[in-house]
Amino acid sequence: MDSAEFRKLIAKHFSPKIRELGWKGSGFHYRKPEENHIINIFGLQGSRWGGTIYCETAICFDFMNDLAGLSFEKSTYASCLIRKRLQPLERTGGAWDIHNDQEKNLEEVNSIWNAFQNQGAKFYNDFADFPHPFDNIKPIDLQTSDNYKILGKYYVGNDIELANLLKEINLLLGNKSIAKEFAKIGIAGVNELKKKLLFGRKTKSYRETERHLENKIKDLTIE
Repeated sequence: MDSAEFRKLIAKHFSPKIRELGWKGSGFHYRKPEENHIINIFGLQGSRWGGTIYCETAICFDFMNDLAGLSFEKSTYASCLIRKRLQPLERTGGAWDIHNDQEKNLEEVNSIWNAFQNQGAKFYNDFADFPHPFDNIKPIDLQTSDNYKILGKYYVGNDIELANLLKEINLLLGNKSIAKEFAKIGIAGVNELKKKLLFGRKTKSYRETERHLENKIKDLTIE
């Protein structure tokens, strides 16, 4: 059985359950808008090498586009800044196996559901009181850490995008002065990135990277 066949089992045995909880979507992509600007995202992804399925929880926001420039109606976990991979509860390792036996695959689907209810619920609950925990993050926190983790456990892996997110959240909350501080941190990060990426001949790739970084500075700038 391949991931396409496994998707059919998800559609039959997983999708109805998640929809009963108010989620929308089908196949390997689901989302649930909350009333606090947060959109909960859940997604599954077959391994590029085949034989396994990965599951990811994530969140995006209704007041800004995601990392791919998509609005929340089109976001998937792959373009979300804040995400967490689920783990099978029954064993170590971060993936579910695809078997040739359908009964074993049904066990894997049930295992995914259990992980979603257990680990997934904990992840989404961590952001259920928006603007918490983001309103507790200060500019100094980013300035003094190269690997800042939200709530001490969610490492986003992109300090520039995190600074931009915190800028937008503080603008939403009316904290313009704090938003400007996060904007400065993000712009400084972009300028450092320029030094690393923009060198040598001004090829097509060079100019594309240059435009991307210039647009990011525009995104971060507050008038």
